[in-house]
Amino acid sequence: MSKEKVYVTRDEDDTRIWVWRKPKKGNFAPQQLKDCDTINWQREDIEKGNCYLAIEFKKKFGFTIRMKTKRCLHLEEHLLNNDKYKLFTDVKGKK
Repeated sequence: MSKEKVYVTRDEDDTRIWVWRKPKKGNFAPQQLKDCDTINWQREDIEKGNCYLAIEFKKKFGFTIRMKTKRCLHLEEHLLNNDKYKLFTDVKGKK
């Protein structure tokens, strides 16, 4: 199975996990927001990021990450391309 290099982030006190795929240009690694009281990870291109609830992320990928964390990982492409469990998707009928 083919794997893709991605960054996985989880903000401080957050139930959401973001998976950041490689952009066509710009920074690949998300950066911590400056002048912020809590740890939040951001990148210029939000369209290359997929958001999951932490419990849904664990169901799909089989692991979770701690809050305030940024990790570079290699995840299977067929899981990354599947819209199941994504918080924001264009799939009709998904709640």
